Amino acid sequence: MKKRILIISYYWPPAGGPGVQRWLKFVKYLPEFNIYPVLFVPENANYPIYDKSLNNEVSQDCEIVKFPIFEISNFFPNLSSLNSIRSGNVSKNKNQSLLQKFIFFLRGNLFIPDMKVFWKRNSVKFLENYLSENRIDTIITTGPPHSLHLIGYELKRKLNIKWISDFRDPWLHLNYLNRFHLLPFVKESHRKLRDKVLCNSDAVIVTSNRLKNLYSEINQNVYEITNGYDYKLQDVKLDEKFSISHIGSLYDERNPDFLWDIIDELSKDIDGFKKDLQINLIGNNSKKIKKQLSSREFNECIKFHDYLEHKKSIKLMSSSQVLLILEVDDDGSSYAIPAKLFDYLNSNRPIVSIGPEKSDVKDILSKTSSGKFFNYKDYNSLKFHLEKLYENYKHNLSDKNNRKNIEIYHRKNLTSRLVGVISKVAKKSKAL
Repeated sequence: MKKRILIISYYWPPAGGPGVQRWLKFVKYLPEFNIYPVLFVPENANYPIYDKSLNNEVSQDCEIVKFPIFEISNFFPNLSSLNSIRSGNVSKNKNQSLLQKFIFFLRGNLFIPDMKVFWKRNSVKFLENYLSENRIDTIITTGPPHSLHLIGYELKRKLNIKWISDFRDPWLHLNYLNRFHLLPFVKESHRKLRDKVLCNSDAVIVTSNRLKNLYSEINQNVYEITNGYDYKLQDVKLDEKFSISHIGSLYDERNPDFLWDIIDELSKDIDGFKKDLQINLIGNNSKKIKKQLSSREFNECIKFHDYLEHKKSIKLMSSSQVLLILEVDDDGSSYAIPAKLFDYLNSNRPIVSIGPEKSDVKDILSKTSSGKFFNYKDYNSLKFHLEKLYENYKHNLSDKNNRKNIEIYHRKNLTSRLVGVISKVAKKSKAL
């Protein structure tokens, strides 16, 4: 029997970036399991990144319902401090100017849980009728923005439908939330809203094991379904240079100075290293980082690229000699797995990851034999590993066997797990 479900998402093509990929791919494969999705998405949303090429990947089996959204960001002046909020790049308190502190204070204390909260009221009213008229009894909300979970909560409360909440990132543990100078009662409001969502969801989906462990303390029906990869690996000629590529935003707190120190040393100490080296930084790169790197020994080896369409970034990563993941060295970042990791896994290239010690990335790289993980204190270990990778490059010893057990991260297999959660929720409802 054909089953329809409603998915409420803010990010949808032509939005770019990792937030759109997750449900774009679930929607692609759900019909193969006899589940037909209806997407409820904003009309005329003001996305921080656009990738119009993703319009071509929207499944023909997907019904899309667009509903107007009031975007406060449309009224923002074009200031970098304001635009940084939308991309999740918020400076630490000690690095904020007086203007930034004021702006961030207003953002954090006036818009709870986020600036999409004004989409809630009219969306709930519209969806009450839509769900009843179309006899849809299961909804999924995906956040951030976490305002969408509040839409799910209201629909659950009013219609007693089955509701699955999907958390792509932590809520209270978002590393920038505490940089908004939240007042004590606002912090408590966030906690109460999060717990209300978790307690009232029939099931909760998260993207990392660490987040699953955290949320399982509140709701026992928490399931880990990571992000994944979807493309078929093609034979791509590797770069002639010793290319080290980072794909994604690179802002100040993701800037691992000790990595650049190591590359500086290798450029001076190893004959030919600097001549062979090419560093690709693809995405939104901090002006401060660009300026700092311009004074490095290897500055002429760096190529900065703006945001690339997803398919183009796949091609570039598949031809790179080494792939780089950089994450902020704090506890909040350890709850999320960078979505690009899974495309990296499928690219068949050795991965070097630098991030917080408790990150799930370390375990995934170990289990798949796809690369090495380093924390911000592993200077000597990272230097030795880069020397080894360069030696392999010089002797044409490219690693072609580093795709061990990655099939569990294929989007179709992940969709199968999602279908299992949907089925469990349905059976639980019938039992009651």
